[in-house]
Amino acid sequence: MRTKPRFIAVTLVAMTAVTAEGQDGGRRGGPPGGFGGRGGRCAQTADSLTDAQKVQVKGLADTFTKTHAAQLDSLHTIMELARTAREAGKTPEEVRAIMETAKPMADALAPARKAFSESVSALLTPAQIAAGCIPPAPGGPPPGGRRGGRPPAPPIS
Repeated sequence: MRTKPRFIAVTLVAMTAVTAEGQDGGRRGGPPGGFGGRGGRCAQTADSLTDAQKVQVKGLADTFTKTHAAQLDSLHTIMELARTAREAGKTPEEVRAIMETAKPMADALAPARKAFSESVSALLTPAQIAAGCIPPAPGGPPPGGRRGGRPPAPPIS
């Protein structure tokens, strides 16, 4: 008589575990085919970009890439050198010194990246912006920094 309640309890626990696994909310990896730095919410909600918006964003990205191709190629080359140095066993200081050579180029591209983000934001609805649908400028870091998430709020002055 005791095996039936145990069987029911084990079955309920297994069903609960399967249900919980299916409800992880898309937190694993980036969104499939979508933008966003907030766990892919943009690609999986009603706030995702329309086909027309995707075409417009791609056009802006292509223009940005063509306009700044030389700087982007230089940044890419420096990052590859740093990666190769790290894999070759160079010290963190040596790798950091290589990466520091990219800082002036990255700083020079900052206004263009900001203009790109503003142009893209002008194409989106407020709900899309709130959902994190603003893609980063080509060749730039993903939104939210290295570990993801939202960037810190600017200090109030």
